Amino acid sequence: MSLLNIGTTALLTTQSALATTGHNISNVNTEGYSRQRAEQVTLPPNFQGSHYVGSGVTIGSVERLFNDFLAGQVRSFTSQQAQFDNYFQFASQVDEILSSTELGLSSGLKSFFAAAQEVSNDPTSVPARQVLLAEAGLLANRFNTLDGQLQQFNNQIDSQISVSVDDINAISRGIVELNQAIVEASGGTNATPNDLLDQRDVLINRLSEYLSVQVIPADNGAVNIFVGSGQALVVGISQIDLHAIPDGGIPPHITVGYGSTQVDISAQLSGGTIGGALQVRTEILNTASAELDALASSFVAAINNLHNNASNANGAIDLNGNAGGNFFDPAGVTASTINVAITDPRLIAASSGTNPGVGNNENILAISDLQTDATTVVVSAGPPLITQSFSDSIGVMVAKIATRTHQADIGRATQQGLLDQVELRFSSVSGVNLDEEAANLIKFQQAYQAAAQIISASNTVFDALINAV
Repeated sequence: MSLLNIGTTALLTTQSALATTGHNISNVNTEGYSRQRAEQVTLPPNFQGSHYVGSGVTIGSVERLFNDFLAGQVRSFTSQQAQFDNYFQFASQVDEILSSTELGLSSGLKSFFAAAQEVSNDPTSVPARQVLLAEAGLLANRFNTLDGQLQQFNNQIDSQISVSVDDINAISRGIVELNQAIVEASGGTNATPNDLLDQRDVLINRLSEYLSVQVIPADNGAVNIFVGSGQALVVGISQIDLHAIPDGGIPPHITVGYGSTQVDISAQLSGGTIGGALQVRTEILNTASAELDALASSFVAAINNLHNNASNANGAIDLNGNAGGNFFDPAGVTASTINVAITDPRLIAASSGTNPGVGNNENILAISDLQTDATTVVVSAGPPLITQSFSDSIGVMVAKIATRTHQADIGRATQQGLLDQVELRFSSVSGVNLDEEAANLIKFQQAYQAAAQIISASNTVFDALINAV
């Protein structure tokens, strides 16, 4: 090969290297862009009878600087951080309302029993009885309000899951389209469409914000993506949809169905905002709702048991001298349905039938003692039987949620720290360093100028040969 051809190969190769460097610089702020590098290789030499003479240079490939292991760690930590963060966002709101003075049960319960104590101080005082009825109504309203708030959080989770499922399906379709484009662009060659690979990895990272994913590369350049316990979202150039479906609960809540059969796979999903939403529903909302219902039922049963003459062994007498009835409506008591049964303060059965005098305070004292009675709320039917007082039961419930909220806060901070570290390591491999690229520009510019000198020298030699003839 002539000196002119060697110079031409050097010129074209350096031009490609300059173009690659310029491409890196221009995409420094492009999301998901991976730095590229033009790999230069020598052309096959020419045999000159007794020796080989070099024939120039060419671009063997344009490599995408990418570390699959670090990319997998970024996806994994992204999913975990998103799960902890979403869990914390909901759990902290539940913790806030359950422990608040305005809405929490602890302060409401104290006010109710304080009013009962005031009635015991003066059993015939109608104003004191009226205050007790008012506090009972406020306490019942707190139960109702808390239950409504938990239901609203469940509704928010339903909405979040529905929107997330739609987003996941849209992202999966995008990955399928890129899979097809990558397979077509590769065309059975070793050339890789680097920019298309970057775009696909951006979508995969975005997918990992919603739930944990497993990415399996195929031989043709496509990727297969699985979730849960192996459910495929993307297989080459085909996609399987997720669906937002109602469960069988009362009221029903939204879960995640898979494929055309829409089988519920919620229990198998983890990571991302969906994993956090499902976890907080199970560990916080459903648990708190069940505990509130149990507390409301136990509270009504305990108060009515003393206030209703029919169930009170010592008898219960109101201010009119009549037998006491139910203080709260007893049928199907839950946190959402608890309601005061009486409206006339004179019907409060503050007196005990063991003493025939109307106006004694024996029964209302027994009701006041329920606040700290450690046998009131059944925690476990056993054996052994485990019970708590109302105050302790509320305290344990609030403390349990506060602990889980604190753990989630620590978890999200830890995962964010791990994510920041692995993103930094990933960026050190794939990120564009402007200083380095500027140095490459100078290097390749000088190489380009030198290649031009080769062409100029070959022209001078050629002219000399012509003139010599």
